Amino acid sequence: MQTDLNQLIASLPGAAVVHATRLGLALTPKLEPGARRELVSQLSRLARSATGERHTVTTWLGDLLAYGGWLRHGQIAEFAAATGLDAGTLRNAKMVCLRIPLSRRHDALSWSHHCEVGLAFADPEKIEHWLAMAEHEKVATAELRRRIRLHVATSPRDTPAAESAPGFRLMRELRAAARAAEQLRSVWTRWPASTAGLALEELQPLTRFLDTMRATVLANTACPPGDPGAN
Repeated sequence: MQTDLNQLIASLPGAAVVHATRLGLALTPKLEPGARRELVSQLSRLARSATGERHTVTTWLGDLLAYGGWLRHGQIAEFAAATGLDAGTLRNAKMVCLRIPLSRRHDALSWSHHCEVGLAFADPEKIEHWLAMAEHEKVATAELRRRIRLHVATSPRDTPAAESAPGFRLMRELRAAARAAEQLRSVWTRWPASTAGLALEELQPLTRFLDTMRATVLANTACPPGDPGAN
């Protein structure tokens, strides 16, 4: 038997949720850790047991993951194991919820419509344009996906790499690695030469990445020939 949306909403802990719809959650400001844990537990149960409203539960998880800066490294993978959902699905849900706040979601559209737009664009004006167009023209999800792909393929690449889906994932992993290195500074600053050498071998791809990034920044900030600032 399919789970009714109203039943799902009624099952949410009131201490954590201000408002809930099929397209998202408005969470309590300054959500207390205890209330957050209760919400995590309930959403995990719903993800495994609810039928007929899977997209709604995924949306709610996306809003929870996007809330504040409480996540630690690797916690999305833990969420995936607890909910039975794919970790990539949860990362995408988080990104869409970050880019399209609940107040800007279109009630006439599905969560799938929002995913197509939110994963393709980071600019709020572009997001609103595509959502409004999909609502006004009653565009099906598959057709919306086709139009977005055509638009991206034929438009100038003016979106920074860090705003694309692969770029977003890479920046997230780089930030996590930087935080881990900083937190364990007292460990690696005492490594002997042999361990340091092994670390350098392991980090060769990252070294090449850093060299490329430095060269790119220098190439774009250096004064061109004849520029008065070059003297």
